[in-house]
Amino acid sequence: MKTRCIIICGGEATRWNNYLGVPKHLIKIEDETLIGRLVRQLKSEEREIYIVTKKKDKRYDIEGSKQYVAKIDYKNNADADKFLSSKSLWNKDGRTIVFYGDVWFSDEAIETILAHKGKDWILFGRSTASSITGCGYGECFAQSFYPKDLAIHEQNLHKIARAYQSNAIDRCGGWEHYRAMAGLPLKGHKVRGFFKNINDFTEDFDTPEDYISWIYKRSIYLSEKNNKWKY
Repeated sequence: MKTRCIIICGGEATRWNNYLGVPKHLIKIEDETLIGRLVRQLKSEEREIYIVTKKKDKRYDIEGSKQYVAKIDYKNNADADKFLSSKSLWNKDGRTIVFYGDVWFSDEAIETILAHKGKDWILFGRSTASSITGCGYGECFAQSFYPKDLAIHEQNLHKIARAYQSNAIDRCGGWEHYRAMAGLPLKGHKVRGFFKNINDFTEDFDTPEDYISWIYKRSIYLSEKNNKWKY
């Protein structure tokens, strides 16, 4: 059974605010869009790749993947809908990996995610700030799960949506979902189990500042790397 890779690109992206004139997933870094790079990294006969969007957009028609236009319900599900909207794609016969479409993934990070053998629900991310990318907080990059956890996966997404709507929490995204899956309080940043840390240049660009900081750090790294090879 093929692994099903779902790349979510249907979020509101209010913090990005169309910086650079394009959605985050379509910014170009090192001559590739984020979404194009990720599809290239994932492309294999062993995997099915779906890109989830809010509306049909030919810019997301990338060879080796299929575009899936989701029915968005932010009114009832708030930010948890970026996961719930692709429910019909969750693999009932094998592994599902949900990737954030606004992340620049290193090849090593992709290898870590794809090579993971455990069958329990797990979040791949960075638990704290990064001195490598300059980001001042932890980030979520991808989730992996199997049929045995589909029900609890969905149940906890609805749980955090209800908590948000009742003002018990002030957001209901990836970290809140992680805490629900790990049996942790929904408020307060804690990481305990069901988590694989990735701490390299892999980064989620929530804001223009995240992107600017990353580009600066990356340029220094590449310059030092090139100078090292000269000697």
